[in-house]
Amino acid sequence: MKFLKSGSARALVLEGNLDAIKCGTAETYLGAFGIFLGGTPLQIGALATLPALVGSLAQTIGTRLVDQCKSRKGSLSLLMKLQGALWLPMACIPFLFDRGWYAVSTLIALAVLYQITIGIIAPVWNSLVGDIVPQEVRGEFFGYRNKGISIAVFIAVVVGGQLIHLCSGWQRPEYGFAIAFALAAAARWCAGQVFTRVDDPPLHVPEESKFTFWQFISRARHSNFVKFVIFVSSMNFAVALSGPYFAMYMLNDLGLTYLEYTCVVAAAVLVQFVVMRSWGALSDQFGNRKILRICGWLVAFNPWMWLLSDHFAFLILIQVYSGFFWSGFNLAAANFVFDAVTPAKRARCIAYQAIINGALVFIGSLLGGLLAMYVPDTLNQPLSLFVTSSPFLVLFVLSGVLRIMVMALLYPAFREVRSVQRIKGHELLVRVTTLRPLWGATYAYLSQRRSLRDRLGR
Repeated sequence: MKFLKSGSARALVLEGNLDAIKCGTAETYLGAFGIFLGGTPLQIGALATLPALVGSLAQTIGTRLVDQCKSRKGSLSLLMKLQGALWLPMACIPFLFDRGWYAVSTLIALAVLYQITIGIIAPVWNSLVGDIVPQEVRGEFFGYRNKGISIAVFIAVVVGGQLIHLCSGWQRPEYGFAIAFALAAAARWCAGQVFTRVDDPPLHVPEESKFTFWQFISRARHSNFVKFVIFVSSMNFAVALSGPYFAMYMLNDLGLTYLEYTCVVAAAVLVQFVVMRSWGALSDQFGNRKILRICGWLVAFNPWMWLLSDHFAFLILIQVYSGFFWSGFNLAAANFVFDAVTPAKRARCIAYQAIINGALVFIGSLLGGLLAMYVPDTLNQPLSLFVTSSPFLVLFVLSGVLRIMVMALLYPAFREVRSVQRIKGHELLVRVTTLRPLWGATYAYLSQRRSLRDRLGR
């Protein structure tokens, strides 16, 4: 396939790796940074979801940018560099405001600006990349690209965590955060520079492909894509009920060190490296909906596992399980969008999906923060039979219940959009969970990496 040897493919892979450095050294520790600054559970929930909500609304700006800009890659390159620069004032917060309400509020405000840049970038990036990457190699390419991203994220998470851990040992963790955030700023600036190497085909958006958010919503009964959006957004609502508070649970309630916290986070990233390419190949062959089904049901039970033990080794096992199946779910959800939407409508559909998703995630996180603050201890005590008592235990239970409800009620509503091979769910699961495929995926990376790199022109 000619595309896999193109300069655009190489640039997209490198841009993804550089963005992964930003994610690993900075985004991963943003919640921990808020906790270090003295944030309350409600503030940490707001930090995790309020910026994302505003960022999702900003995607409408990105949609208009797609319609009007002459060079999508030029706009993206500039926005990526501006986005990276926002990590520098975040790094300065503890030196300007020390810790407390003003520091956390400033962090949330800067995080909002940061997510606005993400919101503007997302529809433009998806519009351009969706035009560049051919459908027949989409799963394979993004599986390979995401595998490289997983490696880069893992290394960056370890580096960022070590910086924070070392500086914490010197009683100055703020220096660790500052250096990690500065590395993120540099990596994102480089990503913006690299992105100028991709192709930039012209895009014409006809008037009939333009529609409002309310017109999008009004098609909920009839549109397969809208039903998919409601499914994924509802799943993220269930996740957001507890997701933003796992960092606080580990650092405050379980008393993990920054090094232990880094190991827990890195475990999920490391397993993604092993399986990501396999998920990509399976999505090309058997479709994204089948993978969403298998992974959706299995991640539904993930938060309940946190009630079984709070031993450090068991937390690592939970993260391995989580990373294994969330990587498949997220890859399939992203690829489904490219399959289901025509290029002219893609930017709008992605923007409107982000608005719905952002609103539900914000509501879920806010509800989780309120429950954590006001649920009586009598409800948490029965749940702490095997783990340390915490106000977040109720959230873990409710999150699992809601995930199961989403899978049972909303997953059946949408269908696969392209012709794929049929396979039973347990057979697909066997392909990615038995020892032989796992070993085979690792062996393929080690022994056939040269072949893949040749196809990608690296």
